[in-house]
Amino acid sequence: MKPPSAMRVLVAEDDPYFQRVLEKRLTAEGYQVQTVKDGREGMRAIVTWEPDLVISDWMMPEVDGLELCQSVKTGLRESAPYFILLTAKGELSDRLMGLDTGADDYLVKPCDQAELLARVRAGLRIVLLTRELRDTITELRAARSDLATAKREPARLHGLIAICSFCKKARAEDDRWQDIDQYLADRAQADFTHGICPECRATHYPPPQRRASGE
Repeated sequence: MKPPSAMRVLVAEDDPYFQRVLEKRLTAEGYQVQTVKDGREGMRAIVTWEPDLVISDWMMPEVDGLELCQSVKTGLRESAPYFILLTAKGELSDRLMGLDTGADDYLVKPCDQAELLARVRAGLRIVLLTRELRDTITELRAARSDLATAKREPARLHGLIAICSFCKKARAEDDRWQDIDQYLADRAQADFTHGICPECRATHYPPPQRRASGE
């Protein structure tokens, strides 16, 4: 799992004092921190800096936090950062609106700094676990594809194979001697049966000689 120093947190806050407080606390936790003063700058930063988590105030000039959240979640979909929305609006309807817009978490200002940091840590854990899950799914799909390809392709024998000059048995890896047809059947994705090639048929089963007329 990534250390805190590898995690990026974007703070979108138009209050200079609160912005500096958040930046100082998050930096002290070891995170990489970038700050912007409105949603328009926030959009540019999310595209260019690619933060793992965004802390955004709801009420901001130009583009507010709700618009920022909706735009990011709609545009980036699964690649969108974890989004924590901060607002002085404490009504249940406002909270539902924020969450319905796509916010992953919601805090009412003024919020306790310790609680906010705890929410950030929880959010980043979710981000990392989600990425690990996606990587695992990708690896499983690749393994399943490789297995399907292997099943479609015939197995190939490699290396030096010892075959008895007399009985034609083959020596396996554990030094056991096997009939050649069994040896091949154990190592190839194919079934074997017996047949007679035309040359051997002519040698071992020659056609009967026709008797000369008058005999």
